[in-house]
Amino acid sequence: MKLTNWCMIVLLVLASCASPTGNIANNEPIHIGSILILSGEGASWGIAAKNGIDIAVEKINAEGGIGGRLVSIDHQDDKSDPKIALSAFENLVQTKGINIIIGTTWSRSGLALVQQADQNQVLMISPSLGVKEFNEGSKFLFNTWPHDFILSEKLAELVFSQGHRNVAVFGQQEVWVQDQTNAFKRRFEELGGTVSVLLEPAPSDVDLRADAAKVRDAKVDAVVLTNGVVNAGVIAAKRIRELGIDLPFYSMSLDANIVSQAGEAYEGLVFPTFLTPTKEFTQEYKQKFGLAPDIGADSAFDAVMMLAHAMNETGSTDPAVLKDALANIKEWNGASGHLVSDGKRGFIKGFALKKVQNGKIVDA
Repeated sequence: MKLTNWCMIVLLVLASCASPTGNIANNEPIHIGSILILSGEGASWGIAAKNGIDIAVEKINAEGGIGGRLVSIDHQDDKSDPKIALSAFENLVQTKGINIIIGTTWSRSGLALVQQADQNQVLMISPSLGVKEFNEGSKFLFNTWPHDFILSEKLAELVFSQGHRNVAVFGQQEVWVQDQTNAFKRRFEELGGTVSVLLEPAPSDVDLRADAAKVRDAKVDAVVLTNGVVNAGVIAAKRIRELGIDLPFYSMSLDANIVSQAGEAYEGLVFPTFLTPTKEFTQEYKQKFGLAPDIGADSAFDAVMMLAHAMNETGSTDPAVLKDALANIKEWNGASGHLVSDGKRGFIKGFALKKVQNGKIVDA
């Protein structure tokens, strides 16, 4: 069934739903918050998620809201800083009384909020956070973006299948990057490959020339950037290319902004990604924002629509009630594709294989 038709059916049902025992049936708006990276490194993901949320809210309200109640969204910028994310959380929850939140964008901020969300019984759904420690840390926490280690294992299988047996891995001292690095290394070595060079610079290290020299001296046959989506990946790739190293490059999920920053350094790079928006969502997104959906857009849209579904099923906006309804979703056909529950408040799905060609992301 097409996404638009599905949304209209669901929303029409939602608009007519009013539970005598729940709390949907009143005239007050349903307030939802978001905590996303809206400025600085990672902002392309956060802005994409914000756009996806706004499309979903606009659809819901255009059809009369949920149970006759309009949805109001309060966006907060955490700038990819755990301290700012905590302040945003307290602002939404303690000051504004909002206890349903879409976010965060990245793991460093999300993991900092696990205990707070659990203690305050605040429902959170991340559209792009990639570590299982988030959604498995509390019954109030969910992910609509599959875990990074799954894609890292697929990347290892891809690199091995291309005949590479001796590789360099460029990671970073960042929790979600390390999760990707460890999963890639484990699976690649299980297959019989060797990681001859493993580099994990600190986020503050912006030189990386010595690290690039280690890659040159190791005489590997491919380079894997598990930090490819952060600025360190761009710097690492440029430093390696500056040394005249012409090796195949592979990476985890990339976004258009990072590819643009990398320039020729990422040319020919191949990567798998969980960004798999439907054609219909892609078309609507392009019409509204003038560009293709980036990481977080489709999965944030699905997060809002899952919430609407849960409110419809339960007749409630209480996070303690909604968490159980969301946990009972076994499969979901949405803007980001066919999602299957992992039984731990996370979802898995198929991935797409992409490459960088002439500075653009295209199908591999």
